[in-house]
Amino acid sequence: MLAAACLVASLKALAQQELVIFKGDKPSDTGLILSGWGSGDIRESGEAVYIGSTSLQVVTQSFYQGGRIALQQPISLGHFASDPHAYLLFQVRLPRGTGSLYTGGYGRGAGMGMGLPPGMGAPGMPSTGRLGGAATGAGRAAGRAGGMIGGMTGPPTGPGVGAPPGMGGGVPGAPGVGTGRRTGGVTGGVPGMPGMPGMPGYGGYRGGYTAPTMTTRVMKQMRVVVVTADGKQYEAVAPFDPPITDQEGWFPIGIALGAFKGLSPDAKIKEIRVFGDAYGVFYVGEIRVATDPTPITGDAGEEQIVAANDLVRLEARASAGITPLKYSWDFDASDGIQEDAIGKVVTTRYRKPGEYIVTLTVTDVFGLKKPFVATTKVTVNE
Repeated sequence: MLAAACLVASLKALAQQELVIFKGDKPSDTGLILSGWGSGDIRESGEAVYIGSTSLQVVTQSFYQGGRIALQQPISLGHFASDPHAYLLFQVRLPRGTGSLYTGGYGRGAGMGMGLPPGMGAPGMPSTGRLGGAATGAGRAAGRAGGMIGGMTGPPTGPGVGAPPGMGGGVPGAPGVGTGRRTGGVTGGVPGMPGMPGMPGYGGYRGGYTAPTMTTRVMKQMRVVVVTADGKQYEAVAPFDPPITDQEGWFPIGIALGAFKGLSPDAKIKEIRVFGDAYGVFYVGEIRVATDPTPITGDAGEEQIVAANDLVRLEARASAGITPLKYSWDFDASDGIQEDAIGKVVTTRYRKPGEYIVTLTVTDVFGLKKPFVATTKVTVNE
């Protein structure tokens, strides 16, 4: 009897350590309803799976356009709502090189193909329409392909004969590729309007998205909005901070429940909305509420000996469980501790020979855990 009682107590304690919202099952089987928010979108996907058989693919365009996860049965946070070590935890994956989905430009540049009237015998001006991108994306919308350059007048053909009118403003955009929920699979751009004598031609209009590339802006932050059963909304922001070396590409983003200011201890979550801070795609493999009291620990790296004006590379090593961290550096303690640089890896140069004490301060971005401070030394020779 005593053994059975201990087992029940252990299971209860384990159950209190986390609250699962999504764990890779089909959303329809677990009472989750997916829908886009604004011009964003969210759908189940088998392309990248963290656990179970599916993940949630989020197409975001900004902090206010992304995905919406509604819970048919609102979940009570229970004791987690008042626990300073409780986090809303997401397992996230960014596709390689992900960033802006818009690598092609608009194809709306107006063509200035001004056909001159007969008798003028002079060439018109060329157009200025800009080249759009190729429609190569897959997902909610197809490729964003604009028109090419606008109309251009022909050459003069002699005295008394004017230049012909400007030719068509823009060519059609490239065909879209994809099976998007709304606009995928349609042509990328709309053909430009033909030029008229003395009037400008116009380039084609944009289509949908292009595929993520290494040249686009990478998402740096994730915004999460929690909606409770009483209709109130609470929001918080956390950094996308993937590990430098990670084979699978998945990494945790933990948002302290305390960061959702004003969240009631008896709150019941009925909806979660997720967004990125740039045009892009990311996958969510798991969502749960968990506790993590792990303190911040780490170091500022080994001591270094360099020559004056050499580039000095400093790399922080720190951890705090699922807590997102901020790394602040002071390069010379002799003039007081200041924030000379921010980041896990930073560089600097020392102009004068001497010994310099470098101070690393690692803090919880939500300000709930005690900061960690470490130092290292850089010796600069002539």
